[in-house]
Amino acid sequence: MFLAGVSAATKAFTGAVAGEILSSIKEMVAVVMESSSSSPSLHIPELPKKPVDLDDRVEELKKKLFKENISKVGISAMGGSGKTILAAALCKDPQVIEHFGNNIIFQTVSQSPNILGILESMWERITEEEPDPEFHSIEDAHTRLQQWLYNRQPRNWFRMKKPENILVVLDDVWPEVNLRALLFEAEGYKTVVMSRHSVEGVDDAYELPLLGEEDALSLFRFWAFGEQCIPDGISDTLVKQVAAECQGLPLALEVIGCSLMNEPLEYWEWTHSKLSQGEPISKNHEALLKHLAMSTERLDNDMKKCFLDLGLFLDKNQISVAVLLDIWTYVHNIKPIRAYKILRELENRKLLNLINDLPGDHPYTYYGSNTELCIVQHDVLRSLAIYLAANEQTGNICKRLRLFPNSWKAHSDENINAEIVSIHNTGSMNEKLWSEVEFPEARALVLIFSENECFLPAFLQTMSKLKVLIIINQNSITTKLEGMLAFKSLAQLRSLRLEKLIVPPLGDYIQYLKKLQKLSLSLCKGDKGSLDIEVCSKLIGLVEISIDHCLDIKELPANVCNLPSLERLTITNCHDLQKLPDNLQELAGSLKMLMLAACPALKELPASICDLNKLEFLDISQCQCIQTLPHEFGKLQGLKYLYMRECQKLRSLPNTATGLRSLKFVICDKQLKTQWSGVKQSIPNLSLDIAEVKFSLGWLDR
Repeated sequence: MFLAGVSAATKAFTGAVAGEILSSIKEMVAVVMESSSSSPSLHIPELPKKPVDLDDRVEELKKKLFKENISKVGISAMGGSGKTILAAALCKDPQVIEHFGNNIIFQTVSQSPNILGILESMWERITEEEPDPEFHSIEDAHTRLQQWLYNRQPRNWFRMKKPENILVVLDDVWPEVNLRALLFEAEGYKTVVMSRHSVEGVDDAYELPLLGEEDALSLFRFWAFGEQCIPDGISDTLVKQVAAECQGLPLALEVIGCSLMNEPLEYWEWTHSKLSQGEPISKNHEALLKHLAMSTERLDNDMKKCFLDLGLFLDKNQISVAVLLDIWTYVHNIKPIRAYKILRELENRKLLNLINDLPGDHPYTYYGSNTELCIVQHDVLRSLAIYLAANEQTGNICKRLRLFPNSWKAHSDENINAEIVSIHNTGSMNEKLWSEVEFPEARALVLIFSENECFLPAFLQTMSKLKVLIIINQNSITTKLEGMLAFKSLAQLRSLRLEKLIVPPLGDYIQYLKKLQKLSLSLCKGDKGSLDIEVCSKLIGLVEISIDHCLDIKELPANVCNLPSLERLTITNCHDLQKLPDNLQELAGSLKMLMLAACPALKELPASICDLNKLEFLDISQCQCIQTLPHEFGKLQGLKYLYMRECQKLRSLPNTATGLRSLKFVICDKQLKTQWSGVKQSIPNLSLDIAEVKFSLGWLDR
């Protein structure tokens, strides 16, 4: 990660200078995390492993883009046609890269965008060295960025050098979006707009055609059979017939092809029959969804529920796997291992895509740690989940409800029966907002907002059956959470997740959550200078605490060790964490997993960690200040997995390490290879892996 690469560079300096540099880097990371962690992504998507030949289409698009009198080009086609892939191929074309250099910005807009947040992200990327101003409105942001672009242009003979060329790609733009706010005029500045609909306000347009018969069949065969030949019993004619029903639409070829992989002849014939009876997918969006619905016919009940839940979230946004697994576990009563297998099966069927993926047998999977793992989903597949959920509705019994402020009254009859509620609010989350809304039957509530205030809704006091509460701030700055006294009514809550919020001392409020099993904090701050996570010892059922990217937490309170059921404690990317409690031995009867990855200020592990006789997984990767392990480290008789990569100052192992008889896997740096090889002689079944130091800023796009 970022700090690991920096740490290696500081070795050439004295300790004092290196410390100052590391401190500055930490401050810089904090600023970047504040501004970019929840803002829309500027990352160019990866090209798929089996794309069709895009060269001719890219060349045609380049001809339009490089015309002198053209600054804005629109690409239109129905959903699932490959617009995003074409734009990504354009951005990665050598001629385009040569012309625009590093000034290529790929910005997803979506149907309900935070326009101000997008403009803030564009300002940060385009101006680079300029300070990030506080914009008062969309109009203010547009005016300032347009002025900045104008000021960089040469206006007299003193400024003859041309400004750098800039390419901005706006993906997934809907007609109702204020596109004009995202368009700018300047020398060398070009914009490509992608939409399902014809784009207004552009200089030239390109309508992306569907695939021809040969390309479509090739793509379909790849997804249905991989690199293998067509199996016996399924005729080439039938394969061509099913592929033809996808009508050249890449997404349909992929999803339906994957759904038929390893299926018997009878299912192929049934699929062909159903597809041939349907309306052509080019006619309208609903016809496309009906075709794609065929790919879900073989999902069992649990898998179908899990797929429908994906419709609860915003289009094109990354979804934390941990959030999904909480809903599947606590609402649908699916066991965690089974829930993870469902996630994998949905990925195999191309109904979602995993980001930051791990091997299926990775220990993180077994111990339930999914801090880094996210999914993305094509907006058409998200629409499919919403479409199928709506068709599942009987009368006014709606199991899943996805609401925007202007639709609350229209759904008032459905509110009372909804089991899973997702509310997306781009406006203010003030106290008056919730006066007419109630969800007494809800088991899960997802609140997603992007404003400067968040007041918890009064209707929480009527949600006595709520088991999962997720509050996500997508604003560019951290927002204070108000109204937490509503927690008094959530006696059945099992999982609480807070993202990018300023929170008061938690102990004052979560003491009411008597059945809480999981507490997750991401990108949170304390309202009194540092994050206070004092946890009430009355929470006897709390199994997991996860703290990620909470930059102002300095030490873990001792009373965390008074939780009798705590099995998993995860503290990652907390750059100011300096100390763990000395009484860790009080968790000896329960703690199985301890993750302390990327905590560069942590200097040592307390001796009491050696008394955690049930500990099976320990990760201290990227804890650059740890120099030694406790002398009695070998007492960890239950330890199976030890991750200690990029711990540059840790150069020796205690002699007791040979006592780690249950140890199966160690990943470490080169300087410890010889010592671990010696330990391996006493532990024959030990597998040793030497880590490669990686330098990456990719995590900032998440």
